[in-house]
Amino acid sequence: MKLLTRTMMVPAIVLVLAAASSRAQGTAPTVPSITGSNVPPTQAQAALDFHNAKRHDVGVPPLRWSATLAAAAQSWANHLAATNHCGLIHTDNDRYGENLFGGSGMSYTALDASQDWYREISGYTYGVVTAANFAPTGHYTQMVWSRTTAVGIGQANCPGGATVIVAEYDPPGNYIGQKPY
Repeated sequence: MKLLTRTMMVPAIVLVLAAASSRAQGTAPTVPSITGSNVPPTQAQAALDFHNAKRHDVGVPPLRWSATLAAAAQSWANHLAATNHCGLIHTDNDRYGENLFGGSGMSYTALDASQDWYREISGYTYGVVTAANFAPTGHYTQMVWSRTTAVGIGQANCPGGATVIVAEYDPPGNYIGQKPY
C-alpha cells in the first residue's frame, strides 16, 4: 500500500548546510555528476542530504544515491506527466518502495518533496507500521526505514505547469507489523 501527498514544507537550509559540511569532510554519501534522472546533481544532493539528516536523527545508516533507482523514478514521473496530467498513481512495480509528490503554482525540487514527506513525522508515534498508521505516515517511515540503503529521485513537468516527483527506495520499507527503525 502506498500513499500520495500534494503539500509542501519550508526548506530546512541548516540541515542541508550541515550535510554539505559532512560531505566536505568525506563522511556523507555524494551524488554522482550523472544522477540518472532529470534531477540536477545539486538538487539530488540536497534531497539525499535531507534524507540522511533525518535518518541520522533516528540512528539509522545513511542512504546512497542510485542512478538506477533515479532512472526508474524518472521513467514513472515521465509516465505520470504524459498520461495522467501529473496525477499521483503508484507504479505496479513492487520491487522498490516509492514516494510521490505533486504540486503546481511554483517550481518544486526533490528537496521540496523530501521535506513534504518528512512532515508526516508530526502524526507518527514510534511503533510498528499498521494499517491504521500507514496512510498518514508512510512517506516518512519509508524515508527512515532502517533496511533501506539506496534512493533515486526523478521529476517531470506536466502540461499546465504542474510538477511530479517520484522517489524509489531499495530495499523497500513499510511492512505492516514491522518497526521502521
